Amino acid sequence: MPQPDVCKQFLVSFWCAPPEEETSLERYREIAECGFNVALPPCGAWSVDLNRRILDLCQQTGMKAIIGDGRVTAKSPNDPDFARNLDAVLTDYAHHPALGGYFLVDEPNASAFPLLGAVNRYLLQKDPKRLPYVNLFPNYASEAQLGTPTYDEHVSRYIREVQPALVSWDHYALFENDERDIYFENLEIVRRHCLQAKLAWVQIVLSVPHGPYRDPNEVDLHWQAYTTLAYGATGILWFTYWTPPYDAQWRWRNAIINEKGLPSSKYTILKDLHARIRALAPVQMRLRSLGVYHTPPVPKGATALDSRSPVKQCDTEEVLIGWLRDAQRRDYLWVVNRSFRERRRVALRLRPGVREVGEVDQVDGLVRPVRYAASSHILHTTLSPGAGRLFLPV
Repeated sequence: MPQPDVCKQFLVSFWCAPPEEETSLERYREIAECGFNVALPPCGAWSVDLNRRILDLCQQTGMKAIIGDGRVTAKSPNDPDFARNLDAVLTDYAHHPALGGYFLVDEPNASAFPLLGAVNRYLLQKDPKRLPYVNLFPNYASEAQLGTPTYDEHVSRYIREVQPALVSWDHYALFENDERDIYFENLEIVRRHCLQAKLAWVQIVLSVPHGPYRDPNEVDLHWQAYTTLAYGATGILWFTYWTPPYDAQWRWRNAIINEKGLPSSKYTILKDLHARIRALAPVQMRLRSLGVYHTPPVPKGATALDSRSPVKQCDTEEVLIGWLRDAQRRDYLWVVNRSFRERRRVALRLRPGVREVGEVDQVDGLVRPVRYAASSHILHTTLSPGAGRLFLPV
């Protein structure tokens, strides 16, 4: 089965597109200028007419759209109208050049996997260039929400029963005064299952303060993006782009576009960050994750440096090292500062035989040499809080 088109590029997207009354060329230009390349639906009611407007606007602004239409999961595979129903959806949208995929469901219980598998297979058979998109629960969901005894089993069953073209989940780790301690465990579990199944994956992270979650600053946004990249992701999505209507329970406020409909400070931060990701993307998309390591304190579910790693020693605390490899068997190293507060001077002792080290420039994507003590195999670098750098040791 060919890979859907939106899986061939590094996917930069979001939840909550502008609502119907704000669905305009000006708004979609604003989205594209922030560096997004795929638009997900508004967080509200959808219609065929609205979806077609969104598709037209995405075509005009160089983006793809994953559209939401309730008909997609309205019929069970045992229903005699199952195929006819999906064919009607395909007839309404599949001809449009800006169509990137079909939104199926958010955070399904495992009991929905048979239906999602049937829909996924049918859509990929009929329209293989478009992505049937499902977003999974995070690992802090309850057993009742998951429909499985463990999160590991939930992800395993989802991949086996649904056979997705891409795995997506959301995880919001940033509380008001601390961070969720199983964030990296979630990355570890999904990464492992996706590598076994040879699947790409993307993670949805936090941009909007709500409920117990804090208002992410620049360090928070960078930390979420670079930790995701270091684990080998081929996309990142933000929750949310447009601020949902305020309610007393969640207290939505100050997303990328704030409650007044104006760009918040996050818009400028993410515009710059997305430009960096675009520069890195051609390399990132060619890499396969081989290992992910943490210096002390090692987070729950994560792995300390071991003998398999091309990094033999790192005495700096709170460093994340992602080991990836391209088709030419060249090793790459993501080095990320896990600290939200401390600038880190990092010294990595690399495997014997490394003669020089380059870095993938986050402005133009070119590999440029960096300071490296070949006699002692020590790579020195400095990282701001939450920052990451991608190195090529040769």
